[in-house]
Amino acid sequence: MTGNPPSEMKSSGRSSIIDSVRTPLGLLALALLAVEAILAILAANATPPDTTYLIGAMVAVILLVVLLVVALAIWRPEALAGLRPGGVAAASDKPMSPPPTTVDEVATSASVDSDLIDPKLVRFIPPLHPTQFKIVNLPRPFSPKFFDYPFTPSGKLPIFGIPFFLLPVVDSSGAMRGHNVIDLQPSKTNEAHSQRVDATVSNAKAVHMLMSAGHGWRMHEQVQFLNRRVGYIRLSFSQGPDQLFNLILGKHLREWAFGNNTNLVTEIDLGVARPAWLSHDSTKRFDLLAIPIESPPRDLEAIEVVAEFENDHPGKLIDTPSIIISAITVERVLGAS
Repeated sequence: MTGNPPSEMKSSGRSSIIDSVRTPLGLLALALLAVEAILAILAANATPPDTTYLIGAMVAVILLVVLLVVALAIWRPEALAGLRPGGVAAASDKPMSPPPTTVDEVATSASVDSDLIDPKLVRFIPPLHPTQFKIVNLPRPFSPKFFDYPFTPSGKLPIFGIPFFLLPVVDSSGAMRGHNVIDLQPSKTNEAHSQRVDATVSNAKAVHMLMSAGHGWRMHEQVQFLNRRVGYIRLSFSQGPDQLFNLILGKHLREWAFGNNTNLVTEIDLGVARPAWLSHDSTKRFDLLAIPIESPPRDLEAIEVVAEFENDHPGKLIDTPSIIISAITVERVLGAS
C-alpha cells in the first residue's frame, strides 16, 4: 500500500476543518486559532519590545473571544448553535401560499362578487383592490391606429397606482410598432370626428386616461391652438344627464412627439394632469389625465371622445390638433351599493 500524497493530505485536512465550522461558536474557535497562529509566528521572529506587544495582543484576543462567548451564552445562547430566537423564521422558512390566480379565487378571498372583478387585474392582486378599477378596452379595428414608436410601453402597466392596459401592435414580421390608440383629428374644415367606447361600470367615480396630442402646434396657419379647446370627452350614464369635459391643449394634453421643435406644445397643467411616460431619448411621451365624475357614484355606460377645435376657420384648410388616447381605466367607489 502506498501512502496518500502530501497534496491530498493537505486537501483532506482543509476539508475536515471547513466541515467542522457549522456553528458561530465553531467559527469563533477557528478565527481564534488563525489569529493566535499568526501572532505566534510574528512574536517568534520579532525582537523586544515588539515581542512583548505581540504576546500581549495574543492574550487580549483570547480574552475578547472569551467575553464574546460568555455574553452570547447569557443573552443569546441559541446563537452559539446557529439557531434563531423562538418565533422568528427566515423568509425562506415561512410558509407561502400561492397568490390567487383566477377571478373566482380572487372573489372568494376578497368576499366580493366575481362580476365586479376585472380579469385583466387578477395578476395585479395584491396590492390593487380587486374591484376598485375596471380597464376599458379600446376599439380594435382591422387596421388599428397606434402610438408610432417601437419602444413604447405595452401590456399591463400601473401608473400612480392606477392599472392600465396598452395593447401592443406588431407588423407582419412580429416586430413591435407601438400600442393601440384612439387617434381622432378634425377634418381640415374642422368637422368633428368622434369615437364611442362602451364602458359599462357600476359605481364609477373617475375616468383615468393616458393621453397626448398630435399636430400639437402652438400656432399654425396664423391660428393659435395653445390654451384652446381641441375636443372634449362625453361621459354617458344609465341615469341622469351626460357629463362633458373639455380638453385644452397645454392644460390637459400636449404633443406626443415633440423633439426640439419650439412651436410644439410641451407643457401641461400639473394640477390637473400628470406626466406618465417619457421615452429614453426624451422625444415621445404621454400623460395621465383624471376626469372626476360629478355626484359619484354613478353607473357609467359609455365614453365618447370628440375631436373638434373650438373655433371654425372659414376659407382655410388646416390640420388642427388631434386627440390620442392610449388607455382608459375607470375607478369605482369602494363599498358603494
